[in-house]
Amino acid sequence: MKKNYLKLLVILMLCWMATEAKAQWTLGVKAGWDRTAIDRSLAGRIDETYAPLSGFETGVFACYQLNDWFAIRADFAALTRSYRMDRHLNYLDPVFTEYRNHYLMIPVVADFSFGGRKLRGHTYLGGFGAYWVQAYVEGKTYWMTDYYVYYNDFHEYREFNREDRLFIAGVVGGLGLSYNFYDPADNGGGFVVSLDVLDYYDLVSHHKGYAHLSDPRYLNTLSVLLGIAFIF
Repeated sequence: MKKNYLKLLVILMLCWMATEAKAQWTLGVKAGWDRTAIDRSLAGRIDETYAPLSGFETGVFACYQLNDWFAIRADFAALTRSYRMDRHLNYLDPVFTEYRNHYLMIPVVADFSFGGRKLRGHTYLGGFGAYWVQAYVEGKTYWMTDYYVYYNDFHEYREFNREDRLFIAGVVGGLGLSYNFYDPADNGGGFVVSLDVLDYYDLVSHHKGYAHLSDPRYLNTLSVLLGIAFIF
């Protein structure tokens, strides 16, 4: 019985949304700054600390407006998700590694909007799938003899191995603000600019772990994006 009520409620909501449907498409481009932190267990790593680093995000997006307050949006984005590891154990103080990971990502979100005809606020909630394209590392390492410790810098593209998980997924949410350069009450379309703040959090570790050790690693990326689009 409860299932029948639930089905009826879903049908009524879809019918109500269809009666208010605008059936408008928005296509645009976006670019901006991001900052990534890593969520990783430090058990057994008493000499390691991790810190977030900045990167960038660029991409395109498409949005289908169902009614005045609800839309579905899908992006195709290229992100640099970077973080740093420092070692702090006596003579190892200068040792660090910066990880710069390049991802291709497809977020799909529900866009709940509110406000006036031209200036509107947005709330985003959805998920994403991503592919780890490239890993670049740089920093300072060491080697030692019986009497001395030597340091040297390194800069290299890291080769993926079987412990790396290239395909990941997660959740995304955020807030936005947009301004229409035309009155949506008029027929036709026009340009719109937007400012979005999005947070991407991995639900799948990008490291599978070793046979004798589980070592999950999740990235959390905060992006601030400027966009320009055309509404048809």
